[in-house]
Amino acid sequence: MKFTTLAVVGTMVSMATAFVNPIDPWGDSKWVPGSKVTIMWDDKNPEGPALATNPLVDIFLMTGSDQQMVKLATIAEKLNANTNRNVTYIVPTVAPIGKIYFIQVTAENNVNAWTTRFTITDAAGNPGTLAPTGPVGSNPGATGAIVSGGGAATTTAGPAATSGAAGTATSGSAANPTATAAGNADKKNSASAVSGSVLSAAAAFAVGVAALMAF
Repeated sequence: MKFTTLAVVGTMVSMATAFVNPIDPWGDSKWVPGSKVTIMWDDKNPEGPALATNPLVDIFLMTGSDQQMVKLATIAEKLNANTNRNVTYIVPTVAPIGKIYFIQVTAENNVNAWTTRFTITDAAGNPGTLAPTGPVGSNPGATGAIVSGGGAATTTAGPAATSGAAGTATSGSAANPTATAAGNADKKNSASAVSGSVLSAAAAFAVGVAALMAF
């Protein structure tokens, strides 16, 4: 899946400050339990502070609604996102299956980025029927849970990897999640970054827009 920066309209514009350019997973991604997937990003985001100024991040697997996001697993902690451009993660078994999961990247200064919602399937690859619904900013979504698995990820230094088949990724070049950012207009999977002081409102708007645009 891919993450990009979400440009928020109106007064939200001043709230959004992207610090990382996520690449994978994105809205069309389908993660199969037990498979290895690669979460990827780069430093090509034209908005907000440079990635080098906010290098240490935590990465979480999330679920829930736009207004009530729920952390399911810690994928990485205190990761230098400037020198490590991807992490490899073994997909957990979840319930319910569906397009109700997303990734959150949090920097030490409480700047956050999100991917759009993507799908975690059952063991046979069935994607289920749950998917994002409107309206933007108040998407009731659905709340999933981890049934088994979901441990920490492993990291790979250097350039971001390129996404491969749905639910998997291979080493190589870069990819990106909710709305599209400059230079990633072909990918409907962008993330948004917001300072801690405006986290709730902007986060809900960002994830909601991302989910709908990628659906």
